[in-house]
Amino acid sequence: MNFEIPADNRKQNLVYKAVGERKISLTFLPPTVSIYEYAPVYFLIPGGGWHMEKRSDMLDFAQISVNSLRESGFAVVSIDYRVSEEDGIAMEEIISDCFDAARYLSHFRETLKIDSDRIAVSGHSAGGHLALMLAYAPHDMFVRDSFLTDDFTIVAAAPLSPPTILYTTDEEPTLGIQTDKAFKNCNTEEMRRKCSPYSYVSEQSPATILCAGTSDRLVYCNSSELLYKKLTENHVHCKLILSVCGGHCFEQMHDGIIPVPPYVEIQKNIVNFVKDNI
Repeated sequence: MNFEIPADNRKQNLVYKAVGERKISLTFLPPTVSIYEYAPVYFLIPGGGWHMEKRSDMLDFAQISVNSLRESGFAVVSIDYRVSEEDGIAMEEIISDCFDAARYLSHFRETLKIDSDRIAVSGHSAGGHLALMLAYAPHDMFVRDSFLTDDFTIVAAAPLSPPTILYTTDEEPTLGIQTDKAFKNCNTEEMRRKCSPYSYVSEQSPATILCAGTSDRLVYCNSSELLYKKLTENHVHCKLILSVCGGHCFEQMHDGIIPVPPYVEIQKNIVNFVKDNI
């Protein structure tokens, strides 16, 4: 069997996909308060430069929004995925894992008591990029090792420090990282455009809140600013929060200067945005 069958809607660590001997898992956290018959989902994707990831780290990083949304009747999911350090794994496989996790949730929506047509997706850094790909790209574009065909709907996206454009543009650079190393097996212009969330923005894109630090030296804040501009041009409901002097994780980067707004406030903004758009 290519996946693990959930027992019910209690807290569980589940294998949502297996490719050969490689098992890929997610953590499912039910709502702490029963409000909906079928709970909307807060879907988290961890970062790590596409070469490492840990779903528990994302749950910790987003603890404020996780706890608040669970207390508002949301189920929470955080996923693992294959990474570029694994032999032969390309960006397309990484993206396809994220889509397959969403398909898995939809397939077992009755067992898990979730509403797979009301998913809000978030992630940090590389996870923010993957969250936007899940939100914007056509669902049939990244079908690689897929075995489930169940559909789902992303109604809101809330990426943190996300790379949005992976290719070279006429604008200022959007990334402060070595792209050849970061985008292993994604080294052609055509592939980088295919794997860029910016490429898929349309009037049908879901509501989006973008959060970035102005002193981020890994993913420059104009990565979010350029996407925000394109979203507004396409009349998509969106919001941009820039943490002035905040770093990649919204940490303090300059002596004596506290980032504004701080990360705590950013998380509260995400909670309100998700609840308003779910």
